[in-house]
Amino acid sequence: MMHFFQLLSGGHQTPDETLIKSISRVTWVGVTVNLALAVTKGLVGWWAGSRVLIADAVHSLSDLMTDGIILVGVRYWAAPADAGHPYGHRKIETLVTLSIGLVLAGVGLFLAYGAVKALVLAADTPEAGVQAVGPAVWAALASALASIVSKEWLYRWTAARGAALKSSALLANAWHHRSDAFSSIPSALALGGGAAGAYLGRNLWYLDPVGAVVVAVMIIGAARGIIKPALATLLDASAGRKLSAAIRETMAATPGVLSGHKLRTRFLGSDAAEVTVHILVDGGLTVADGHRIAADVKYRLLALTVPGLEARIVDVLIHVEPGDPR
Repeated sequence: MMHFFQLLSGGHQTPDETLIKSISRVTWVGVTVNLALAVTKGLVGWWAGSRVLIADAVHSLSDLMTDGIILVGVRYWAAPADAGHPYGHRKIETLVTLSIGLVLAGVGLFLAYGAVKALVLAADTPEAGVQAVGPAVWAALASALASIVSKEWLYRWTAARGAALKSSALLANAWHHRSDAFSSIPSALALGGGAAGAYLGRNLWYLDPVGAVVVAVMIIGAARGIIKPALATLLDASAGRKLSAAIRETMAATPGVLSGHKLRTRFLGSDAAEVTVHILVDGGLTVADGHRIAADVKYRLLALTVPGLEARIVDVLIHVEPGDPR
């Protein structure tokens, strides 16, 4: 006896406008902050002749690019399943998340390259004389500190909203905000250290490139944490041992199920998983009884929650096979 039971999306559905508005609202706040910081740091960096602050302004502009990706992408991944895409459009969000991770990795590599290059050039160049500290330097330092505080706040708020909305793209963008805060740290250290060194009659030129290398490593590490799960989802990797163990326990506790095998799981998006499994039932049962057992397994799995795992099961395919109850 063989029975296929699959949960399919049906009926007319409309995009989740509430989700779209919530994600867009958070992202537009980020756009406003990033634009203000990019303009401020760029102008003040030009006034003070600070290359590190100008580079920091360019990093803020890269945040605007990822904000734009989210604003455009959310209208697509929030769209419901249709005849051409019966599993929905959740993987568009995964693609957006991967894009943000790649941009973040690129920013980290760019900062690392610039910092190492500055260290090499400085080693071959006589140390410059001590420069006087003027209003432009203090303005530049204030801009760097303001960037750290505002982007750390934006990271915390965006991460909290991303967790509440279960949006991997928002969580990835939150880390991009934090990377901007991190990249402002060497700017503040260089400007503050330069000012302090000037009063002491010393030029602490090395603070900027050394700090930038440390920050670049942190940014690349954050990018890896974003890229790895996004790639796993796009490549249909298993949803993991934790979910698989919970599924097996649920099937074993379902009356009428003798055993289960050929369990396969995959993520349809950051918070949605699909399950395919074969179950054995008493071979003497009727087709209707086998159907009832399969339906019972399906609804138990759809209601399954796993502590520490945000993903929920949204699609189940069950293959019923006859077995010997002895």
